[in-house]
Formats: sequence, structure tokens, C-alpha cells
Amino acid sequence: MKNVFVHPLPIPIETEGLVVLVDILRATSTIVAALAEEAKVVKPVATIEDALLLREQGYLLAGERGGLPPEGFDYGNSPREAYRLAGQKVALTTTNGTRALGFVKQAKAVCAGSFLNLSAVVRFAERFDEVVVLCAGTEGHFSLEDFLFAGFLARELEEFATGNDAATVARHYARGVADPREEILLSKHALRLIELGLKDDVIFCGELDRYSVVPVLTKEGFVPLPGAS
Repeated sequence: MKNVFVHPLPIPIETEGLVVLVDILRATSTIVAALAEEAKVVKPVATIEDALLLREQGYLLAGERGGLPPEGFDYGNSPREAYRLAGQKVALTTTNGTRALGFVKQAKAVCAGSFLNLSAVVRFAERFDEVVVLCAGTEGHFSLEDFLFAGFLARELEEFATGNDAATVARHYARGVADPREEILLSKHALRLIELGLKDDVIFCGELDRYSVVPVLTKEGFVPLPGAS
């Protein structure tokens, strides 16, 4: 039997299946958009210091702390700016999403999920017997937008049983939501980004299936899954 699990906050993950990393606002949305716009690789790093070291290796630096670009970075954590990353190696550090990767202890594969590439992630996930959705949350707290994506993914994986209660609740939640963009605007994280003047980013992150790329994690960082276009 195939199963889908949802973890609303990061916990240590060990699976023989697929881990879908989710940070809708905005890390995984940015990773998806950057690779769709033909960035060479997006390397997630936990700290600003780690990112700065990669500049010497030819990486552009992108990311945020408190929603805004750290001092000395080339770009923020905006999927709308991703077209500027074409042809580049990118080091990305964020408050929540890139740090959550540290909780993945074992997995057959790790990919980045967002509403922007939902259908492509569904097709990839169907190859596995176990799918674990790891929500990044917001500074240690539950995030509506991450959980909503988890529900959309669980809903689309029709042949998968829900492996835990969170997956069951997420699936039911998603069935009652027609437009993720409207629902995301209710989240506390979205409201904070809007206060920072980033409403266009929030709306962009709720768009369904803008891209067909599936970012998969390698030793070099996230790269596009071959043939997922």
C-alpha cells in the first residue's frame, strides 16, 4: 500500500521514499522558479556565512532574514526575481526552508514542492511507495500555506492512503479550498510579507502549475529532474 505522510513542522525524517520539502512563502517557490528560469543549480545553505563563502566559487547569493535580503546579497528570496538567475549558480539561505532540510536524515529522494509545480510533483511522487511532506513552518510555528500545499498534494495522490492524522486533516482541508491564492492571504506569514511590501510575491506563490520543473536535491544542490518538462 502506498502512503503519504504530512509533518506540519520539521522533525527528523527517515524514509525509503520521497521527501517533499515545502516552504511556500517563499524558499521552495523560489527554488522552483529559479530552475524553471534556467538557473544551473540552487544550493541551499543554512547560514549567511555559508552563503558568503560560496561567492568565491562563483555563486550568486539569494535569500532573506526577516523577509528581506541580507546585507551584501545579490537578490532576496523572491520567485518573481528568478528570471535574473538564468545561467547562474545560486546559493540560497532562508529563515525556514533551507534550515528544514537539515531534518532529512535519510530518503531515497528529496524534491522541492510548491503550488507553482504541484502537478509535476504529483507525477514524480507517484513513482514512490512512501511520500513524506515536510513543511518548513515559520520560525518554529505552524504555517497555513505549507499545510495547505501538503493537503493539495495528498488530495492529488488519490491512490495513496494517509499515513498519519496530519495527512488526513490536510487532505480534508484542501478539498474545501478552490483557490490557494485567496487562502494563503489569510496566513500570518503572508500578512507579514504584505506589510514588507511583498504582496505580489505572496500572490505569485499561490499560482497553480506555472512551471513543470521538479527540483531534486543532489550533492551540488537542487537541479531539475531530467525529463520533467
